[in-house]
Amino acid sequence: GFLCGKEAQVFFGNAVNVAVFAVVFFAVNVIFREYCRKKRCSSLSQLSVNVFTKFAWIFDLALTTCCFVCIVTMLAGAEQCLGSVLPVSSVIPLYGLVTSVIAAAVLSKGMKALKIANVISITLAVALIVTLLCINTEKSGFSQIKVPPYKPAAYALFSVTMSFGVTTQLGAESDLKRNLITSATAAAVLSALMLLIIYLSDFSLNLPAIENIKNPYVLALSVVTITLSAVTGIVANAMPIVEQMRDFIPDHSLCCILTFGSALAFSLFGFDFAVNFGYVLVGVIGAIVIIAAVARQFCERRRKSA
Repeated sequence: GFLCGKEAQVFFGNAVNVAVFAVVFFAVNVIFREYCRKKRCSSLSQLSVNVFTKFAWIFDLALTTCCFVCIVTMLAGAEQCLGSVLPVSSVIPLYGLVTSVIAAAVLSKGMKALKIANVISITLAVALIVTLLCINTEKSGFSQIKVPPYKPAAYALFSVTMSFGVTTQLGAESDLKRNLITSATAAAVLSALMLLIIYLSDFSLNLPAIENIKNPYVLALSVVTITLSAVTGIVANAMPIVEQMRDFIPDHSLCCILTFGSALAFSLFGFDFAVNFGYVLVGVIGAIVIIAAVARQFCERRRKSA
């Protein structure tokens, strides 16, 4: 979604909205990290118990839903992106199926395989963006479209929510200064990357950043990069789901089949629907968690003051 420009088209559209994203992302990230630091929540299980007490299972279910939504979105994205650059005649989501099979293979090899795939994926993504910048000589400034300001705010909440697994521990182990600096750095890096994607995008296209690629070598690079990016994202989100399913279904292969099969079925709703509905849903779930955490902290302070 990020590399093909779809997220820029749906959630940003212009530089002003990137600024909205940066402010919301920074503020929410600091609030979340600081809550984890003050409450000494270094894991998602500690966070869920601390915020939701006996309703912690609802939190776990919500995060599982977020992970599943991301898998669906990435499968739908792989299908549309790869289908647009290399069209094939098929009644089934062929590229989504291939992507899910590769993801299942990486998942079976564990975290080491995911880390290797992730490093390669990031390297290829940087190479693709640099290449697009070099060949994009006819571009004259930013092509911008109107996107409601709540969209970049929702995307910021989505980004923070899908980082809970990492930022919970990082926030708990940091101090206020470090939480401020790291949140600001993350916001700046993501905003700079999004501005680059906006610069590269032609918003009259369905896939603004890659749909007008003519060079066959750059086209091949984009296909490999998007596929591997989807695979790494899918595996990272599938890991916690499969582990939870193994409490009820001990067969790892069957858990993978059920996870990817159901996600592939939902991906038939299409990439646009998955991004528009799925990301906003994840953002709402993240907002509920943040609001609940802040409300709990406020109530505790009131009780202490009383």
